[in-house]
Amino acid sequence: MEPDEPPRKNYDFKERVFQRDNAVGADAAPMPTAQDLAKLAGPSVPSQRDKAGPRANDPNDVFAVLQHNRVVEQKHGLNDVKIRQRRSKRKRDYWLLLVPSDLLLGLLMWQGRSNPVIFVYGISGLVVLTLSITWIMWFVMDDY
Repeated sequence: MEPDEPPRKNYDFKERVFQRDNAVGADAAPMPTAQDLAKLAGPSVPSQRDKAGPRANDPNDVFAVLQHNRVVEQKHGLNDVKIRQRRSKRKRDYWLLLVPSDLLLGLLMWQGRSNPVIFVYGISGLVVLTLSITWIMWFVMDDY
């Protein structure tokens, strides 16, 4: 006879007791509203800036500093951008991958030339490897 199954366990979250740091008692004043906070902040004060614009010879005038930087850049020719054609390293890397790997498979094929299975596997390996390297280097990867 099979033993009775044990009773199913019920898992539940434990009740948490939180301690209030800022406990509000019955005799405490109510929290201020936004209107009360605005009254406490005082009236709005208009800025002291001139309506006419920046002062003359102000060392902190951003537009004057930027204009001075632009004049210096133009004086030194930093605005003239020369676009150079960057040579791609993709062709070099393609041949550096393809030639040694094909030579290695060709050498293995030459060593086992007496066995037709090794010869056929070698030719198929050459084809798959060459097509894979060509596909990855010229169609999958971007120019770098």
